[in-house]
Amino acid sequence: MTSRIWHLNGAHRPRRLTVCLKFAQSSSPNYRWLMGKRWPLIALAILVLASAASTVWLVGDTAHELQAVTVSLADLDAELFHLDASSITRRGPPRVWVLRFNSRIEAIPYHYESSSLDGPQSIEAWQKTTGAMVVINAGQFDEELNYLGWLKADGKWLSPHQHHSWMGLLVSGPIRGHPWAGVIDLKQANPNVVENYRHVVQSMMLLDDQAQPRVRDSDRSACRTIIAQDQDGRILFMVSEGAVTLADLARWLLTTGLGISRAMNMDGGIESQLAIHTSELELSLYGQYGTGTAVFDAGAGQIRYPLPAVIAVRRAKQ
Repeated sequence: MTSRIWHLNGAHRPRRLTVCLKFAQSSSPNYRWLMGKRWPLIALAILVLASAASTVWLVGDTAHELQAVTVSLADLDAELFHLDASSITRRGPPRVWVLRFNSRIEAIPYHYESSSLDGPQSIEAWQKTTGAMVVINAGQFDEELNYLGWLKADGKWLSPHQHHSWMGLLVSGPIRGHPWAGVIDLKQANPNVVENYRHVVQSMMLLDDQAQPRVRDSDRSACRTIIAQDQDGRILFMVSEGAVTLADLARWLLTTGLGISRAMNMDGGIESQLAIHTSELELSLYGQYGTGTAVFDAGAGQIRYPLPAVIAVRRAKQ
């Protein structure tokens, strides 16, 4: 496949960039079930691929066009850039994309069942469903596609079950007198804090405010989705193009100069996805590497895996 960037004509038209990355094998429970019950989702992903034949792609080294560029997204009061993670990348492109929000946001989770959808959706389909300028994948789910931890949107529990080993919370939309949005560590906070926010997403803690990684060293590498908070209280979404281990990623975050105070790990591998649609830029990122080797070489770089749950972002009313 030829790598290229498409610039739409007109000064006020966005650039459309799509990084579609190859479907990769994983030994995780999610992947094992995928290779059994999830074949309908694979078929759906292939159908999405077929319907997207006219899409213009950005793949491979062409992404270096944005290597040293920070793209300001005025619609979101955010900035998009990527960092060199070659020191920790074990396979694939050594880039970690960072979307940093400079103003208050609401991070609203969606699940396909509560949204009255027939099934999981691609990240771009979720963007159209939610109407959000930014959509990112949520955390892990079970064999029946139920979310494994707390999930609350607009005050309604989409998943009321606490995962007792997941210590990370992304909260936003305070009900009264609480910080607007942030990453909360349940090792330090009372779980009842979830009652103070309209939107709650639970997942695994990656890095705490004592600069301590909250994951063990392992050789298991994959694409990763990270949601973090910096020392100024800003929320950051981060997606790795290449395969990295969680422990390496946690330690690397401390060296980036981003001032990360807390970070949580979301679902990874082929479920690691991010879509941005603003007046300045359209960008779609799809997870490339799981913890094994590619199983669909013919479709490498083109599979779009549908997600049962996502997080949509909208700017909060000041």
